[in-house]
Amino acid sequence: MRTGSIAAIAFFLFLPIPAQARDKQNVMIVSWGDVITSEISGAARLDTPDKVRESVRTWKSRGIDQVLFRGDNFRVLLFHDSVASTEKHRTGMARTRAAWESDLMEAAVDAMKAEGIRAYVWLTVLDEGCPPDVHYADSVPFPWQSRFTRENLQYLACDRSLTPNGRKYHWGVMEYAYPEVRQYMLKVIRAFSDRFDLDGVFLSLRSHSPPPDHADQFGFNAPVVQEYKHRYGRDIRREPFDLEKWRNLRGDFFTTFLKEVKDHLKSRGQKLAVGVQQGEYLGPPFGNMRIQWRRWVSDGIVDQLVVGHITHERARYPRRIQRTMGYLQSQEDDLGLPPVEEALSQDYGPLCARHGVDLLVSPGLFYLTFPHPTYGRGRQNPELRTRLLKKLEAIPELTGIVMRYGTFLRSHAANPAQ
Repeated sequence: MRTGSIAAIAFFLFLPIPAQARDKQNVMIVSWGDVITSEISGAARLDTPDKVRESVRTWKSRGIDQVLFRGDNFRVLLFHDSVASTEKHRTGMARTRAAWESDLMEAAVDAMKAEGIRAYVWLTVLDEGCPPDVHYADSVPFPWQSRFTRENLQYLACDRSLTPNGRKYHWGVMEYAYPEVRQYMLKVIRAFSDRFDLDGVFLSLRSHSPPPDHADQFGFNAPVVQEYKHRYGRDIRREPFDLEKWRNLRGDFFTTFLKEVKDHLKSRGQKLAVGVQQGEYLGPPFGNMRIQWRRWVSDGIVDQLVVGHITHERARYPRRIQRTMGYLQSQEDDLGLPPVEEALSQDYGPLCARHGVDLLVSPGLFYLTFPHPTYGRGRQNPELRTRLLKKLEAIPELTGIVMRYGTFLRSHAANPAQ
C-alpha cells in the first residue's frame, strides 16, 4: 500500500464534513491476502473467524457502510496451482488454507450482514497468473497460475502472429471473446456468490501480470479476428485495420461477460460492482481495450462503479521501461485524462445518477508524482490532495469514498475514541 494513499484518506476522514457529503457511503477495501502476511497484529489481522467477528464490530462502530473483502487468495486455493517461490508466499497459502477450512469467509460475510454492513467479495478477472519461469515483479518465480489457462493456452490474449509457432501470449490475461473463458470465470464467481450470503460481487480490473511490450500487442485471438472480419470485412492479422474498432470490439466481448455475470447475480438478489481506472481504456498493464462503462451504466449492467481502481504497474515491474508504450490513457501516469474531479462531476456523475448507479472513487490514487520518470511508487502532493478532497466532497452525484484497510487501522489508532 502506498503511504500517499494512506495519508490522503486519513486526512479526508477527519476533515469537517459539509452537508452535501454527510450521506456519502464509507466503503472499505480489505485485501485479505495482504493483511495475513503483514505485520498487523491482534484482531485486525483477520486470520481467524473470531478475529474477523471482533473486527467487524469495530468497523460498524466507525461508520463503515460496505466492505469489499478480497477473495483472491481463496480463488487461488480453489482454482490455481501454486509454486512456493518465497517464504512469504508459503506462509500466506498455509494461512489461506487454514482460514478456508475454518470457514473464515462465511464468518466474515455473516458478521458483516449481522452488523448491517454490505458485504461484497472482491475478485480479479484479468489475473490468472503465469508459469514459474516468468518472474513476478522482475525478481522471483511467479507464484501461481490457474489450471484453466495452464491447460488452455489458447484462451490467453495473443499477439498478431499468423501461426501458433512463435505466438506470444499475455500471461494471466484471458480474452473474453471465448464463451469458454466467460463460463470459466462465471464458475469462479459462483464459487463465492452461490456459497455465501453476499450483498454483491466486486470485479477488479487489476492484475499482477507482466505488461505487454506495447499497448496494442495482444487481442488477436481467433474469435476476435472472425468477428472483426464479419463486421468490417478485414483480416486484422493480415491487413491494415481500424485500431479503434478493434479496441471497441474487444470491449464488446467483455461487456457480454459482465451481462452474463449480472444475470446470474440478479437471480440471487446480489449486486455487481466493477473497479476501473479513470477513462475510456483499460490501461496498464493490459492495453487499449475500451472500457464501455457508459453501456454498463445505461444498460443496468453494473450497480456500482468504482473509479480509480488501478494496478500500480510502475512499482510492480520496475525493470520494464517499455510499460508505458502506446497507451492512450493511464491514470497512474496522468496520461490523456481530464482532472478526475471534472470527470466525476461532468461525465460519470450525471450518467450514474440518471440510471441509479452508485459512483465511488479511490481518491488516494490520483495526481501522483514519482521520483523516477518510468518506475517507482507515486506520492500525492499534500496541497493537491487537500484541494482534490474538498472538490470531491462537493460533488453530489458521488455516492461514496473508498478507503483501504490500512488507512482505517491507522485512523482508528490515531483516534480510538471516534
